[in-house]
Amino acid sequence: MPKCHPRPATRGHTLTEALLVIALFGGLLASGIPSLQAYLLRRHLQGQSAQWLADLQYLRASAIGRNEPLRLSWLRGSGGSGWAIHSGDADACRADGDAAQPIRCTGGAALLRSAWLPAGSRVAVQANVASMRVDPRQGTVTPTGSWELATPDGVRLRHVVNLLGRARVCTPASPVAGVAAC
Repeated sequence: MPKCHPRPATRGHTLTEALLVIALFGGLLASGIPSLQAYLLRRHLQGQSAQWLADLQYLRASAIGRNEPLRLSWLRGSGGSGWAIHSGDADACRADGDAAQPIRCTGGAALLRSAWLPAGSRVAVQANVASMRVDPRQGTVTPTGSWELATPDGVRLRHVVNLLGRARVCTPASPVAGVAAC
C-alpha cells in the first residue's frame, strides 16, 4: 500500500502584492495609450488613402465603360470633407452638411460613389483643384493635380495624379511606414 504524503501548504499573494501589480499594469497601459491612438490614426489615414486610390481606378473604368465623362470632386462643408465621383458639371455636387447624406448632386448629375470624413474623424481632405474630369475615349484626367489627407498632428499623405490617371503617393511631413517622402 502506497504511503500518503501530506500536501505542502500553498502560499497565496497578499493584497499589497496584488495592488502593486495592478498599479504597474495601469501605469504601463496609460503610457501606451497615446502611441496606440497615433498608430490607429495613421492606419485610418492609410485606409482612406487606399479607398481613394480604388475610387480613382473606379472613376477611370466607369468613364470608359459608360462612354461618358465623369468627375471626381473634392468637397468641404461645415461637417467635414470628402470626395464624390459623379457625372455632370464640376459644381453639380456639394457638401450638404446632412449627416445621413452629406453629399448631394443636382441638375441631372448622378452620384456614383462618395466618401465623407466627418469633422470628428480627425482626418481631412484638401486639394489644389476642385474637380478632375476623365475623358471616356482616352482615359485621360484633366486637370492634373494633387490632394492630401491630413491629420491634426501633422501626418499627411499627398496623392499626385498625372494625365493618365495614375497616382503617386508620398508624405511631405512626418514619415509614414511604406510611403516615400515627397
